[in-house]
Amino acid sequence: MNKTLEASFTFTGTIIGAGILGLPYIIEKSGFLIGLIDIILIGFLVLLVSLMLGEVSLRTKKPHQLPGLTEKYLGKKPKHLVAFLSIGSIYGALIAYTQGGGDIISLLGIPPILSKLLFFIPFAAITYFGIKGVEEGEDIFTSLIIIFILVISIASLFYFNPTNIAKIELINFFTPMGVIVFAFAGVFAIPQMKEILWYERKKLKKSILLGFSIPFFLYVFFVFSCIGALGGEVSEVATIALGEHYGIFFSIFGNLFALFAMATGFIALGNALIEIYNQDYKISKNLSFIAAMFPPLLALAGLSTFTEILSLTGALFIIPLYILIVYIFYKIKRLGERKPEYELKLPNWSFWVIALFFLFVAVLVSWQSLLIGI
Repeated sequence: MNKTLEASFTFTGTIIGAGILGLPYIIEKSGFLIGLIDIILIGFLVLLVSLMLGEVSLRTKKPHQLPGLTEKYLGKKPKHLVAFLSIGSIYGALIAYTQGGGDIISLLGIPPILSKLLFFIPFAAITYFGIKGVEEGEDIFTSLIIIFILVISIASLFYFNPTNIAKIELINFFTPMGVIVFAFAGVFAIPQMKEILWYERKKLKKSILLGFSIPFFLYVFFVFSCIGALGGEVSEVATIALGEHYGIFFSIFGNLFALFAMATGFIALGNALIEIYNQDYKISKNLSFIAAMFPPLLALAGLSTFTEILSLTGALFIIPLYILIVYIFYKIKRLGERKPEYELKLPNWSFWVIALFFLFVAVLVSWQSLLIGI
């Protein structure tokens, strides 16, 4: 694989995850056409923020991850804020995956609390014993997930009903945005992409565009197919409803894919969080494991649903990270160490528009989720 494709696939693999499973349910509330506008709008802004971070990385001589870039250009306190937001987003994902994995296992007639434990315990054990096959086989697993998504989407088209995508609920225009933000989260891969392209840095912009376009079109296709097949019957984990309505193929293949996506995401993020505590904060491995794995057990309380957790995680943790990246980009125009291989020509007022829009979405989605429910 050439370096451009390797960097692109790194970005694609970081973005695509179990968040896609919640998109059809939450987008159906506004209707597919409104949801498509949301996907395009949020997708464009996330891509723009990704390109901003790419330019920030290129303007910096030495390799740095997002916390290092934040400390370099904004100081130590903002670096701690980035760490807090990053850890919070990982916790949100782990809780959501425990909730969603339990939802799938409960299809076997197992009580919800026990089904969540049956998902949580084996994959928490894998993270404790340091089995990192998921991380080492990232390209393979990403390829498998893409194939799974395409197969399920194409199979769903056999049950497509045009009336299912005709719904339009303008009042729910902003409702899907938190989940969409979560589903597109992947900016942490940008500095790693720069390292992959260290001797071909002029190709970073192309790699970002290519790496983002793959999940974008997959998401649109998957949402279109699932809503077209299910309409208002779509479930929070989309494959569950497909299995209930359209037989054994979706029950087995679709739900195994959902479990696979959640399990690989749980292990990879669980390992990452343990390493943050152990390596960055010098906490012992056992305490790091407890600190990483205890919060996901909140899923046992059943206080929120799968998509509610995704939405809140996007609004409370991922969107503030995007706003910080916009601010770093604004600052680096004056503080950068080298001429970048590409430059975004954006007027100063656009930074305010992007930041205020993200802030508005974060407040609105959080309010909807916490006070009136999704």
